[in-house]
Amino acid sequence: MTQAELAEESARLPSPLREQFERPAGQREFVRSMIDKRLLAQEARVRGLHQKPEIHKQVQALEERLVIQELLAAEEKAAGTPGEQALREYYQQHRDELAQPERLRLARVQVVVPPGATATQRAQAKQKAERLAQRLKSGEALEKVAADGDGRGGELGWVARGDLSDRELESAAFSLKKVGDTSAVVAEAKGYSVVRLLERREARVPAFEEVRAEVEGRALPQWKRKVLEGLLARLREAGSVSIDMPVAP
Repeated sequence: MTQAELAEESARLPSPLREQFERPAGQREFVRSMIDKRLLAQEARVRGLHQKPEIHKQVQALEERLVIQELLAAEEKAAGTPGEQALREYYQQHRDELAQPERLRLARVQVVVPPGATATQRAQAKQKAERLAQRLKSGEALEKVAADGDGRGGELGWVARGDLSDRELESAAFSLKKVGDTSAVVAEAKGYSVVRLLERREARVPAFEEVRAEVEGRALPQWKRKVLEGLLARLREAGSVSIDMPVAP
């Protein structure tokens, strides 16, 4: 067994395993496993198992898949990648898919109600949330108000519809009209929250230049499909392919 064979086999391993077998002790273990595999294959041939028809079928199927992959890779390399005009045409045809939904940048002040809380405890938590909401509406700094909640407030980041797990909170957030607006107290599974609108991005279709990389990634599978269809059309014509099957009743 050569060093080149060892390196080739090692290169097929996932990264964590490859790093493990790069150490001296690991290399010895890996070489042993390669030798064991060859011993097993040799014994199988001695017993004539490699001549079984089902083994031949599997080998032929694997060879067929591998040579088809090589053929398609060669065709795709010869065809190149989608050009600028093809990408722009894809962009125009798929503008709806590339549209960006309305997004809000939100902050939240939260008052958590512990599991099993009594009705009195829930009422007290709601009153606390209402006082915090009033402080926000009176102009007090968000960071200070959030800190006086349960320490779980602050920025939620950018969200679109469907990003928030609580539908009531989402409804309250998307009903805010102006930057700086603060919602009423919203009851959640874990307690009560107040959200503030920090910034809004309206729904839009980004310009081609903004999403060119995404368009190229989306268009590539379609481009490869066209390469395949073109190859198949040439092969069918050259091979005079016909299908003779009985028509189903």
